[in-house]
Amino acid sequence: MIHSTICKVTQKAFRLRFVEVSLLNSAQSVYNTSMNIIPIFVPHEGCRTRCIFCNEYSATGVTGVPDEKEIVSTVEKYLSFFRHPEDVELAFYGGTFTGFGNQQKYLEVATEFFKAGQIKGIRFSTSPGLISERLVEYLKPYPVNFIELGVQSFDDTVLEKSNRDHNTSDVYKATHLLNSNGIKFGIHLMTGLPEDSESKDIHSTREAIRVGASSVRLHPLVILKGSLLENEYKLRRFSPLDLQESIEILWKMYLLLSTSNVKINRIGICLYGKQIDNVVAGPFHPAIGELVRDRLFLEIVRAFSGEMKRNELRLHNKFKPFFTGHKKGIVEEARKEGILIDFAHDGEEIDVSLYMRRIKERVLEGVYAEA
Repeated sequence: MIHSTICKVTQKAFRLRFVEVSLLNSAQSVYNTSMNIIPIFVPHEGCRTRCIFCNEYSATGVTGVPDEKEIVSTVEKYLSFFRHPEDVELAFYGGTFTGFGNQQKYLEVATEFFKAGQIKGIRFSTSPGLISERLVEYLKPYPVNFIELGVQSFDDTVLEKSNRDHNTSDVYKATHLLNSNGIKFGIHLMTGLPEDSESKDIHSTREAIRVGASSVRLHPLVILKGSLLENEYKLRRFSPLDLQESIEILWKMYLLLSTSNVKINRIGICLYGKQIDNVVAGPFHPAIGELVRDRLFLEIVRAFSGEMKRNELRLHNKFKPFFTGHKKGIVEEARKEGILIDFAHDGEEIDVSLYMRRIKERVLEGVYAEA
C-alpha cells in the first residue's frame, strides 16, 4: 500500500545543481541534497474539496491509507538502505494532513522514531486553509520540522476555478502564523491551471518569496486519469499547456527562486512506472527539471554572445556540464540560432551569477512577458 519509490535526481542533474549553486556562492541555501526523506502517502485523506486537477490514486498508485504497522514497516525498510541514516525525515504526502482524524496516530508513531533517534523530524503537506493558531499549538509537542503548503497560486480566480478549498487570504494568514511560530514551510505552485497566465505565475513566485517560503515545488499541470479535468479535456472545454509553453514560464520562476536563495525541491510531477500511463495530456517529461534549467542557461548564452558580439564561444571545460544541456539541447538550439559553443581547458569564463541577475531584472521588468 505504501508507495515505495523516492523521487531521486539523476547523477547528471545533481552535477548540474552543484555547479550551478557553486557559481551562485549559495550551495547550502539553494539546494538540500543531504536529507533522506521517507515518504508515506495518504491520498485524498482530509481533503474538503476535490481539486479539478487532482487524482492522487493515479499519481501514486496508492489506493488507501496505511495503518500503524505499515508505517513502521516502511520506516524500517528505508532506514536499512539509506547511506546516511542520521539525516532522515518522515514525510506524509498527499491529502490534507491537518484535515483528517488519523493525524494524531501518525504523529505519535513518527514521534517514537524521533525519540529513538532514528529520524530528525516530521514533515507533511496540507492546505493553507487548515492552518490555524489552534493547530500550531496542537503541533508543538511533536517534532514537526517542515510543512508544505499546497498554495498552487496566489490568484483567487485561479484558486476558485481549480476548486481549491482556500483563497489568498488564507495563504497570507497561514504563512504569517508559521513564520511567527518559527515553523519552516515550503510552497507548492502550479502552472497552467484554469484562468492562469504567465503574469499570474510570476506574481505567485514573487509572493512565495516575499512571504518567506524556504522552498518551492513547481508543478506544471498535467491531466491525470480520473481527474475532473480529464472530462473537461475530452469535451474540449480545456486544453493544457504543452511542454515548450510550460518551460517558457517555468524557467523564469526557477530564476526568480534560485536568485532569492529559495530551495527548489522539484520541478514537475513525480511519476514512475505504471503511473506515467495515467497522464492523459499535458507537459509531462521525466527530465523537465533539466529542460527548465537548460532554457535558463540558453538565455545566458544568448546574453553573453550578444554582449561579446561574437557567435563563436569557446568556454572553459568546467562549464561543459551545464552549458551542454539535456541531450546536448543547449548546444543544438544555440547552433540553430547561429551561436557555436565549444569547450576547452583554456576557454573563457562566464560570470553566471552576473548574467542571472541581469536576466532576472529583465523578467521583473516584463521584457520576456508572455513570450
